[in-house]
Amino acid sequence: MTEAGAAGHVVCGLLSLAGVDVALPLSALREVVPAPDDFADLPVRTPGLLGAMLLRGVPLPVLDLRPLLGTPSVRALDQVVVIISDGGQQLGLLADAVRGISEVDVAQRRAVRASGTPLLLSHTVRHDQTDTVLSVLDVDAVLALPGVPTVEVGGPVLGAEAAELAAELRSSASRRTLTLLQCGTQVLALDVDVVHTTLAHAAARPSVLSGAACLGVTDFAGREVAVLDPLQLLGLGTLPPTEVSTGAGVVLDLGHGYVVLAVTAVLDIVRVLADDVLAVPRFAVGRPDLVTGVVDVDGRGQCLVLDGGALRAERELVTYASVNTELAGAAAGVAEQRDGAAAAVASRTAPAYLTYSVGVDVASRLDQVVEILPYPPAWTPTNVGDSLLGILVHRRAAVPVIQLPAVLGQPRLEPGPSTCLLLVEVDGEQVAFVVDALRGIDSLTWQEPGPDGGPAPRGALTSSAVALRSAPLVGVGGGDKLLPDLDLPALARRVGVETARGGRASRTPATTRA
Repeated sequence: MTEAGAAGHVVCGLLSLAGVDVALPLSALREVVPAPDDFADLPVRTPGLLGAMLLRGVPLPVLDLRPLLGTPSVRALDQVVVIISDGGQQLGLLADAVRGISEVDVAQRRAVRASGTPLLLSHTVRHDQTDTVLSVLDVDAVLALPGVPTVEVGGPVLGAEAAELAAELRSSASRRTLTLLQCGTQVLALDVDVVHTTLAHAAARPSVLSGAACLGVTDFAGREVAVLDPLQLLGLGTLPPTEVSTGAGVVLDLGHGYVVLAVTAVLDIVRVLADDVLAVPRFAVGRPDLVTGVVDVDGRGQCLVLDGGALRAERELVTYASVNTELAGAAAGVAEQRDGAAAAVASRTAPAYLTYSVGVDVASRLDQVVEILPYPPAWTPTNVGDSLLGILVHRRAAVPVIQLPAVLGQPRLEPGPSTCLLLVEVDGEQVAFVVDALRGIDSLTWQEPGPDGGPAPRGALTSSAVALRSAPLVGVGGGDKLLPDLDLPALARRVGVETARGGRASRTPATTRA
């Protein structure tokens, strides 16, 4: 791979690695893939070695540099594995995030040395745009670490592949995951991490708070919470009265209290590039301070993207959140719910959950779902079995389409308006699960405890047929119903193994509408 960008510059991928901002020359960076939940053990014991992951069928050792730098190893839900190579050997490094790419001025680099101590960085340099210090990783030093296994690879990546990797790094650094909300005829988009939870029904009843954008109040988490019309708030009109009485709600947590945005329906979750969110002239919208821009989403058209931070700081919402009223007799129940939530997420951040139907309602961690797609009119049938329906081409990738209810032993319903696909990324490849309907996005409130008082350990999935009844239970949102917590990447791997060896495939003809 050619490193040179403009004269006197080296093109580098920018990463957050072991808590440090790192620059890595593209000549040594082969690709970036999502980190698996677990790594296979290797018969090697060396500081920081996590084990091996499968990359397109090839076991790849993965190293966490934190123990080598004197800091404890940390696993988070959205980490990635960066594959580095010197052209002959390769190794995976656990990284926290991809920041994009940048041209590093060779003349501005400063070599670093330490007396008697081998270093894993070769230079430091100032980032021109952020004015921060970048450490240039010494790939040769990392690959030469004693006791760290590497695997053989082919020659260096060249030409078009280098450009493709650069584009991938740019897009990985600037993706936004948006929740699409139908409000009358308007579609609004809100970053997923701004949504505290969603309510299937959020009918507002009259209150002394009613007036202006406030439609009344509804009950949530043992409190009376104000329900607001987002269209009025944004100067876009008003929600139709029939949709106010039958629609859904999106809960925002403002820290000191909640507010609910009334919506017609929660439509979808999509991932877009930050560059695809186009700025809107300030005079073109009623509340430009609450709007980030507009984005064109395939299948949904143009959507206004709201500024979640500005929305949660908006004075009117802050006021309504400050007057949440505790419901009579709810204090004990709310305290119990909070205690359960605290026990479930002790010492870590509680993940958001996507709830959906596969004949029965289930939940999966939201970060396991890369994208939610509408049910396609057709795909390429492969005649493999009952659960693997065929291949769908999406974003220049061939994606297996798997009927999730059939995998779980549930009745297969005819596709309807609510049927959709959950796109899951596994070991660098994508799989699409067909589900009957989405229910919403909810926060974790309870998790099945294990023998040590922490979350119940999840055993290895030995058969997809038992995935539903062997899944641990979680409580999500404000309700008291417990749902099976499906591990979608593990299920995708299991289905792949079973299909490859004919474990569950009945070899009956597949159709393009099943």
